[in-house]
Amino acid sequence: MKTFLTLLIISLSTFAQSQSIKEAWQPLLDQEQIAVYFTGMWESLGINIEETKEAITVIHKGDHFELKDGVDPLAVDYNVFLTEAHIGRMLNHGKDGEIDAYESFKIMGALFTPFTRSSLTHPMMNKSFQMKLAKIENHVHVYLNSPTNDEYVAHTLLFMNKKWMVVDGIQGDAKRVFTITPEQAIEYQRAAFTAQKGDSKKSWRAFKKFYLNWRATVSEVLD
Repeated sequence: MKTFLTLLIISLSTFAQSQSIKEAWQPLLDQEQIAVYFTGMWESLGINIEETKEAITVIHKGDHFELKDGVDPLAVDYNVFLTEAHIGRMLNHGKDGEIDAYESFKIMGALFTPFTRSSLTHPMMNKSFQMKLAKIENHVHVYLNSPTNDEYVAHTLLFMNKKWMVVDGIQGDAKRVFTITPEQAIEYQRAAFTAQKGDSKKSWRAFKKFYLNWRATVSEVLD
């Protein structure tokens, strides 16, 4: 049995040849083990395929998923854009119905840059004063490593004109470098989502505390 996300990707890649996305996904929506994997990372996810302009909303219902046509960017927790390159990298994974360490790398490798790009649009993530207090650098490299450390996905974070830019790949000379595992990426995503969902002074203070402790274990400052 294939995993939800792998079948999701296959469905997106074959939709134009056969049926609607919702029709293609109907057999995939009740896979509880995949719902558990994504628990705490999001509740409603907008997915847009850049080349085909396909758009759907995936709703996490605890032990299963539901789908809606289209995406309302103001109504979803994250609005992510995937490319056909993301699809191609993930087609051959997850065929045994389990999310092992390598498949988790492939899933987060496809999603962690779009998640980061979407989450950093939140106003609380773009406060210069708070960044200075937390000593958050304005040029950062992030590497997501595979379990065998022979593959990675990377992006660059740049704080310019009072907002974050997330650029695919490694660009320029960073002031800090993060090297993270899929499990650490999931841990961060769950903490960020909790803060955004609560959207209170308490939730953002808790996230700041988490982030500073997490950052100390997964990153280093460059001279």
